[in-house]
Formats: sequence, C-alpha cells, structure tokens
Amino acid sequence: MNRRAGRGVLVGASGSAWALTRWWRRDLSARTRAERTLRVWRLTARNVVRWLSARVRAVGADASDRDEIHRGLLIASAHDVARELGQMKGALMKAGQLLGFILEALPEEAQAALATLQSDAPPMAPELAASVVTAELGPPERIFLDWSPTPVAAASIGQVHRAVTRAGERVAVKVQYPGIGAAIGADLANVDVLYRLVGAWALKGLDTVALVDELRARMSEELDYRIEAANQREFARAYHDHPFIKIPGVHDEVSGATVLTTDWVEGLSFSEFCSQATPAARQHAAESIWRFAQHSILRLGAFNGDPHPGNY
Repeated sequence: MNRRAGRGVLVGASGSAWALTRWWRRDLSARTRAERTLRVWRLTARNVVRWLSARVRAVGADASDRDEIHRGLLIASAHDVARELGQMKGALMKAGQLLGFILEALPEEAQAALATLQSDAPPMAPELAASVVTAELGPPERIFLDWSPTPVAAASIGQVHRAVTRAGERVAVKVQYPGIGAAIGADLANVDVLYRLVGAWALKGLDTVALVDELRARMSEELDYRIEAANQREFARAYHDHPFIKIPGVHDEVSGATVLTTDWVEGLSFSEFCSQATPAARQHAAESIWRFAQHSILRLGAFNGDPHPGNY
C-alpha cells in the first residue's frame, strides 16, 4: 500500500489514532522552536549551578572528600542529562548516546545513567506507532500475522516492536517517531551547547565542532530507513554464513522510509552482557567486535557510523 492509500485507511479506520499523530507532530513542532532551546539552556543552567555548588563545597576539603564531591557531581549531571534528553529524543538524545559511549572515565553510576539513552527512552503510544505503520504500509494487524503494540526498545529516532510476518517469520519492526525530522533540525543548533557543557567537566580535549558537523551530516540520512536498509543488506551479503558475526536480514516487503523490518535475533543488550558474562565470554565478544570493525574498514571500506554499545 502506498502512502496516500495508507493515510486514507488511517483516517477512515481510526480517527483517534490520526488525531494522536497530528498531536504528536504538532507537539514536536512546537518543541523544535523556543521550548527545546529553552530546555537545553535550563539543563545547562542546572549543571552550572551544580558545578559551582560542588566547587564551594570542595573549598577546604581534603583530597578524599574532594574526590567524592566530584564523583557526586558527575553522577548527578549524568542522571540529569539522561532524563532530559531521553524525553526530548532527536539529535540531542543521539548526542547523549555518544557521550555515554565515549566517557569511559565517568563513575559506573554515571555511565549507567547515560547508557539508558541507548535503548530505554520513553516510547510513543502504541496507537501512534501503529499509525506510522499504517501510513507507510497499511494497518499492522493486516500487514503482519502478529503485531505486538508494546515496544521492546525505544531510542533517539524510533522504537522497535516484535511482529510475525505473513510467512511466519519473527521480525523486529523499527518505527520512526512522527515529526522527528523537524525536531532534529532544531536540535542541531543546540548540540554544540550540550557538548560544551559536558566538555567543561568531562571531555577536556573533545573537538565539539567536528562532532556537531558529523551529526549534522549524518542524522538527515538516518531519517530515511531505506538508506539504512540498503546499508544493512550490503553488510548482510558481506557476512553471509560468517561463523560468529550475524547481520539480520531486511524484509523489504514490509519496510519503507519510516518503517524498517528485519529478522528477529535473540540476544542480550550490551549492558546485560557485561553484567553477567564470564571473563572468557567478554574476551570472545571483544575479539569478535574488533574483528568485525577491522575487516569492515580495511577489507570492505565501510563501517557502522553509529557504533555505540546499544547497537550491538
């Protein structure tokens, strides 16, 4: 079903879902203006106040107490950043994901807070996700043999649902948030502010300009799931029947610009794996990821442009 037909079915079949979609888009649109900028500056202000308070409390303290004050500052700031950016989604949430990936010097509690941005963002309503699928392909209850309205994960641009195809194959369906493109356009002006904020207390040598430029260039590509599908098919062909690297296959018949359906693969999240893996398993996983990265770059001339732990 094409987009125009999909919209017709949605309006006729579920007026409330269509109204919800318009509300979501309007809400994101409003937040792309002054509100999203204001939220970034409020986040900045809160952390500046937190930093100044920590500096005052550190005056006259011994080395051990100063270390504990600094540790508390990092943990509180990380929780604040994760909570705020998880709600805002878009490019700002993507920035938070990258920070959680590269800030290895942070306390474990702070790293865990930022890691929630990789897969634990607040999801959109089930009716809204279904409306996106309907607009792209048709009602999910008709397109799929079985459709789970509750997402299994939510991230910066979309969320993932379990489903079963008409052929009986278990799949993961990534559904893009409506209006997220407009939100990202406004966010990119704020990302530099965010990086400078975090760089003030954790990333002394970070080239924020280069990171913002890369985000600006890449995030527009991420909005078109057809590009992602083509990239995933390329990697799937390259690693077909590989003994320890699995690239889920793409189901083109139930994919489009805002919906991407791939094979469902059972596994653990990166954080779950780290919390329960044996030393031998950790070593094996590290070697596998290293070999994947080196082979992809040196032999294929291509690599995953968003390699944070939430994507493994």
